[in-house]
Amino acid sequence: MNSTATSSRQRARPLEIDLERLMGVFGLIFGFLATFMISIFWAMGALTLLNGEGGTIQQLNLQGIWNTLFWAYPFVAVGSVVLALGAYAVGRAKEAAGIAMLPAIAVTLYYLALVQLR
Repeated sequence: MNSTATSSRQRARPLEIDLERLMGVFGLIFGFLATFMISIFWAMGALTLLNGEGGTIQQLNLQGIWNTLFWAYPFVAVGSVVLALGAYAVGRAKEAAGIAMLPAIAVTLYYLALVQLR
């Protein structure tokens, strides 16, 4: 019994942590958190827009490409989640974190374009 304990100690390797995948997990978590938090506000705006009961989103009077981009958000969010999980599954941790943040970045750019260009 003593010889097995000694041999298992000799075979023990130091624990190595893959920091790239770990940081990828944190990127996925923060990216998904941002995406789903924006989804809550998008849903409130969509309900207000559909009911026509007023509010800032109603006053914007979105038409054309602005309206299409507004309604495209859930598809972009779901697509980015699927693509990010797929990229992480095949070992592309950094790319997965970037893909997970795309909806939050896109909403920010949409808002800035809506304010500056419209």
